[in-house]
Amino acid sequence: MIKDTSLPVLAFTLGDPGGIGPELVLRTLDYFSSGFPFVPVIFGSESILKHSFLEPFCRHRKIIAFNGQTHFEPDAIYFHHSCSLVDFDIKRPTSPNGFASYSYIKEAVKSIQEGHVDALVTAPICKESFQCAGLSFTGHTTLLQHLTGVTNVSMAFHTAQLDVVLATIHVPLNEVSSLLTDSLLKIKVNHAAEFMRKLKKDTIRIAIAGLNPHSGENGLFGDEEMTIIEPFVNGSYFEKDIHVTGPYSADTVFLRAKQGEFDCVIAMYHDQGLIPIKLLGFHEAVNITLGLPFIRTSPDYGTAFDRAYEQLSSIDSMIAATNVACRLAKGE
Repeated sequence: MIKDTSLPVLAFTLGDPGGIGPELVLRTLDYFSSGFPFVPVIFGSESILKHSFLEPFCRHRKIIAFNGQTHFEPDAIYFHHSCSLVDFDIKRPTSPNGFASYSYIKEAVKSIQEGHVDALVTAPICKESFQCAGLSFTGHTTLLQHLTGVTNVSMAFHTAQLDVVLATIHVPLNEVSSLLTDSLLKIKVNHAAEFMRKLKKDTIRIAIAGLNPHSGENGLFGDEEMTIIEPFVNGSYFEKDIHVTGPYSADTVFLRAKQGEFDCVIAMYHDQGLIPIKLLGFHEAVNITLGLPFIRTSPDYGTAFDRAYEQLSSIDSMIAATNVACRLAKGE
């Protein structure tokens, strides 16, 4: 595709129609309304834009149907009607909402694969709505992996102070240990290095967090550090610019990274990595999926059904996700 613009074309999926996703997207685009540094393409349902709460955010904007065109009008919003949704419930998970949010993502990915869009920015979806709709995916990460056919993906988080890659994602704590292997950690290190290169880091110093308290205390509190992580760090070969060390006690490694000792931390499980990220940058944290053949970012929070359709939620993380997608799409 040869575009008539040097601006990156960003796909925005509206997320679960019952949550804060539609509002986040429309309010974020309104924030950039003085002049888009990108071409915005919304993937959603026409009925959502016509909702009485959301319609004012669109009232004074030129909205053009998107069909994969290469000519773009300045400061217009493009819209792809991705799923017919006559009636939808707000503030709760439902089967129609789950299918609709799935359809938005599916159509956006298709558009990227066809070369019409450069990067993907996703609003929050609801796992319960997916289950109601008979969809088995546990979140964006597994769905995007399925849609693209890639073997391995990783969930990463970026703030101005801290970058984290998760070794495991949405699994019970009692299953984490059995999933930690030499091959898994190698994938995560390579994805973390890819992440740092995308962010134009001058160094790639990757710290691996321990799984157990005090990183196992020489086997006193668990032996995964001694049997899995240490042998991996000591025995693996990486490119010359990648420096991998660890395991480090999780109660200090994130502080050390924040202070500049490391460029990225690989956390062993979901909450181990997300607690410091959300504590340090709840309103600026960006979720980035690594291993995909395109850029995908999202805000680091959920559907917040209790706050939906009331303009109570901050859009800062969505703005940050948009800026990061724009920056990475331009290779800056």
